[in-house]
Amino acid sequence: MLCRNPSATAQTGLRGGSVIDLAVIGAGPAGCAAAIWAAERGLNVLLIERSQYPRLRPGECFHPGIEALFRDLGVFDEVLERAAVRPLARTVVNAGQRSVECFGADANGPWQALHLMRTELDIILLNRAQQLGVTLHIPCSRVTPIASKGKIEGVDIDGRIFRCAFVIDASGQRAWLTRAMGRNLLAASPRLTAFYGYCDGRIPNEQFFEANAAGWQWMAQVSSTVVTWTSLHFGVHKRPRPPAAVSLLPSCGSTCGADVTWRIAPSLAGPSYFIVGDAAFVTDPASGNGVLRAIMSGMKAAHNAQAALAGQATPAAVAQDYQTWMRRWFELDTVQLASLYDTLQKNWREPSAEVITQHPYLDSQSVRNPLASFSD
Repeated sequence: MLCRNPSATAQTGLRGGSVIDLAVIGAGPAGCAAAIWAAERGLNVLLIERSQYPRLRPGECFHPGIEALFRDLGVFDEVLERAAVRPLARTVVNAGQRSVECFGADANGPWQALHLMRTELDIILLNRAQQLGVTLHIPCSRVTPIASKGKIEGVDIDGRIFRCAFVIDASGQRAWLTRAMGRNLLAASPRLTAFYGYCDGRIPNEQFFEANAAGWQWMAQVSSTVVTWTSLHFGVHKRPRPPAAVSLLPSCGSTCGADVTWRIAPSLAGPSYFIVGDAAFVTDPASGNGVLRAIMSGMKAAHNAQAALAGQATPAAVAQDYQTWMRRWFELDTVQLASLYDTLQKNWREPSAEVITQHPYLDSQSVRNPLASFSD
């Protein structure tokens, strides 16, 4: 819910009535990128996070294109130091056809991906934000946007009121601001559920993606001793067994599930707010750009907010620019994913009662009861 026109008593939480340039909700890659970019350019930033750190989150494999962003944020050297695995290519098996896809090259040599545990990346980004003078409010129990005359003017953090020129929602799939405004994200696919887990050991291919009529699976060596896997089967929402290639490796914890139905917030920006990362839109992990998109959208939102604060553009103009940019990205991702899935299974958009999972290393197995719920 939105708090409207806070009382005089609540207003005493303001520090001298000062207005913060930017309040960022969520300290994942999207939120930290926004906070860092803004702080580097002299903006006064408040970074708010509900969870304690460090947190266990998936998303450890980064395309070489993310290097430029890490350099802009001032964290590349530390990321590089901690990235124990740097693949030159990934192995792809599509409908039984195997290929090796290199990431590319330039005058400096071949491009290499970066593999880094998300807990480490989150800490690197958070420390960088703190070094730049970003005010941290971690953890907190409740954050509520403050609205007046149709505009968000601040946030209520556990009963303390902070006024701000802009709010950036980087809350991830909680979609904090969209839900506070009483809206729902708009679905663009049937229900899709991805499952993921971790194992101790090594695999021969540092990145491996296999797709067939049942769906897809992904495996990667994310450190010298840890392998991650993710799978998505069309119409199936029951916890699967790990892929055969890692079935003999000891598991690190239990298999987790995530709703990765393609969806987008009905409004991605307004004259006083931006919605970034997974809070803005979600596609399934086969798009391969979740963390890249999180960081780019956070930086773009901070850039547009700074432009408005500097008088270079109106708040309405920077909001429209951001909204157009993000909607085009969502459309591109979903068109590309749908094209891939159409080649795998023409009726993938239809929920199925049973999916037969074929794997070259296993006998066929039936995965039944797709509507069964799962727990993390």
